[in-house]
Amino acid sequence: MSKAILIDAVNKTVTEVEKGEGIDDIYKHLGCSAFDVVGLGGGVDCFVDDEGLLKEGYVDEDGIKHNMNGFRLRGYDQVLMGNGLILGHNGEGETIDAPVSVDQVQEVVTFVEYDDPKDKPQPFMQVVPWNF
Repeated sequence: MSKAILIDAVNKTVTEVEKGEGIDDIYKHLGCSAFDVVGLGGGVDCFVDDEGLLKEGYVDEDGIKHNMNGFRLRGYDQVLMGNGLILGHNGEGETIDAPVSVDQVQEVVTFVEYDDPKDKPQPFMQVVPWNF
């Protein structure tokens, strides 16, 4: 079990959670079927929904509209849509306990919510050539 920090974009909360062995808990906490890892430096990683920018809001079976929710991290330019899961990594690249506290994450998170898909950031890809 690893200590992780969950950034819940829908409920706009930051809490400590447990992540079991393997990747199943990552999918569960993020609520997605594909994730990516954003390296934040200092051994801190933020796991996010890899398809978050592609998803749009929806209306559930009770007629309740759900907007597109995400967050920004101070010092990181891209809006991250969906939930985030903060963990750490060691020198071998293995996932370890989050090396930061809930309070530290709360200080750098700003939640965002979009009700119109035209307002949210559009997905993009940037190819940077290696010049040897």
